[in-house]
Amino acid sequence: MTAEAYETNFRERAERKRTVGVFLFIATGGIWLWLAYQLFAPFSLGYGSSSSRTCASRVFYDEGDSGKRSYADAEGDRCAAARDSADLLATLVVSLPLAAVGLFQYTSGTVSLAMRRHTEELAVLRALPKR
Repeated sequence: MTAEAYETNFRERAERKRTVGVFLFIATGGIWLWLAYQLFAPFSLGYGSSSSRTCASRVFYDEGDSGKRSYADAEGDRCAAARDSADLLATLVVSLPLAAVGLFQYTSGTVSLAMRRHTEELAVLRALPKR
């Protein structure tokens, strides 16, 4: 393998790592946006207009006079079951490894390319005649 082919292969691998990192960040961001929507947006249950019930969001619901009511007490068991906080938390936990791997891939690709450019600049500086 020639030096030029090795250099091209190295740069392609580093760019591929950065690209994979960006796509994992995009996937993680999509999951987090979906979770935010699930937490902050009100929703309705039922398919017909007569049996439809509107539920407040999990974050912004009326706590009542005591201020100690849970979401299930305030909105009802059907609303609490429709947007279960355990399911949302599990989705968040699953998205964290995606974010970590994306961060690692993007960072390692970027550092590899930056170090390669640094090495090239040092080679050019060493090739200059000394004064």
